[in-house]
Amino acid sequence: MLKVFHGKKSAGILSMVLVLSLISLSLNGCGSGGGYEAPSTIATLTALITAEVLKGWIDDGKVNSSGYDRIVILDINSQTNYSAGHITGAHFVNSNDIYQNRKEGPAVDVNMVLDGPHMDALIQKYGIDKNTTVVFTGGSGSCGTATSGAVLSAVRGYWTFRYWGFSKEKLKVLDGINCDYGKKFTMSTTATPAPTPSTYSVRDNGLLRNDLRASLSEMADLADGKISNAMPVDFRGPTGAYAGTAGSTTGVFGITGGPTDYTVFEGRVKGAKTLLWSSMLDSANNYKFLSQSDLTSKL
Repeated sequence: MLKVFHGKKSAGILSMVLVLSLISLSLNGCGSGGGYEAPSTIATLTALITAEVLKGWIDDGKVNSSGYDRIVILDINSQTNYSAGHITGAHFVNSNDIYQNRKEGPAVDVNMVLDGPHMDALIQKYGIDKNTTVVFTGGSGSCGTATSGAVLSAVRGYWTFRYWGFSKEKLKVLDGINCDYGKKFTMSTTATPAPTPSTYSVRDNGLLRNDLRASLSEMADLADGKISNAMPVDFRGPTGAYAGTAGSTTGVFGITGGPTDYTVFEGRVKGAKTLLWSSMLDSANNYKFLSQSDLTSKL
């Protein structure tokens, strides 16, 4: 079982999302499709899809179509990157819209998972319902140095939908995101028209995967050695917050252009292993995910 812990350390939160999703994408194969109830779109070996597969779906007219084979591409990005060039038919999603600052405990926490109303607003805006296959991407087609961070946003989108009960067979992540796609195919600069909103709600999924989140009590038990066969992995790298350097993590009450606050203390969960999250991507191969064997060898 893989869990993500949400808390005040924002850099660690984002990175822990990546490890859950990376291993889920690598290990969880999807069933074969066929027939009206099981559209062929979902018949991919893993949740990771290649640029070539997505281009085929676009050419087949499945993107922004209707029915059981309908596909929606969510480009979780900055407006600048999206306007400069995006995959044909992809919808722009502001990267801030997949995070939420909210109180869950004694104080406001940053970069938390979306609550139900915010999640409903997101899926309804893009016309998503139970029959929709969602493809997550982001970044730019130029494969710049910020690409690894853009992968993080795309994977965060995948994890958020999984958390709210969407089937993994209906969720795909574009391997190499816009970086790899842009190296192989023409990107568009024409904004995709807004889809007809849906009325679908996460309540209709009938499932909340709260087992994918580690609670504060679970993390305390882990640190106390009460949970066997568990390994905490911290993806912020060996320096800064992980090493306990004061002032490494900003808080949430700072004033723009003025003073800011910081977390009360820095450090890591007792026994946590360090692994910089960007090292799990192959920068020499358009920032695609490492193979399953390469990934597991790092852990």
